[in-house]
Amino acid sequence: MSATPRRRGPRVDVDVREALLDTAEELFGTAGVEVVSLRAVARAAGVAPAALTHHFPSKRALLEAVVLRRGRPVGDDVRRRIVALQDRADLTARDLVDAVLVPFVEELDREPVRAVRWLKILVTLALNEDEIVMRELVDQVDVTALFLGAASSVPGLRDTVVSQRAGIAMFSMLTALAGADLGGYGRPIGPSGLDPAYVEQLAVFTAGGLEAR
Repeated sequence: MSATPRRRGPRVDVDVREALLDTAEELFGTAGVEVVSLRAVARAAGVAPAALTHHFPSKRALLEAVVLRRGRPVGDDVRRRIVALQDRADLTARDLVDAVLVPFVEELDREPVRAVRWLKILVTLALNEDEIVMRELVDQVDVTALFLGAASSVPGLRDTVVSQRAGIAMFSMLTALAGADLGGYGRPIGPSGLDPAYVEQLAVFTAGGLEAR
């Protein structure tokens, strides 16, 4: 006699919400947001679809939670660092770059594999001006305005040039971080985080782009 299949019950061995976020981050970051369904996330997390929709009623809600779980702390750190530069008399372009770069690098060093996947999601959404990124991570306290305000104190940086280059520089830098697991960038990330030499050259390159005549 074959055993009667057991119905899947709620998982009690893990924090279900965190498990769902971990799973969604992995799937969205590797396969792409567009192709991953809620059912696929539930299946990979080992929970019933109803358990997923209990925590996240829609794919959009799940995506937003994935982005903001890391994005809010990182974004807050970026803001704090830029605000701290406002009254610096000896401010340099490198200081501006580091204010944005360092919080992302620290997150990548803390959880290299997972954070790279998250950053791939973030960069894709940001490049498409998705409202999750624009509303939650930019518009609350406009990072661009803070950045440009600080940049106005850097000798030799013209406002019109910096305003045109800032977006290019920052997106290029974050894209390079999101691709740190790819051969084209030399795979500068490992179990212990990013190669410091890669981070240094990325900062030098980005600052140079802001300062170029």
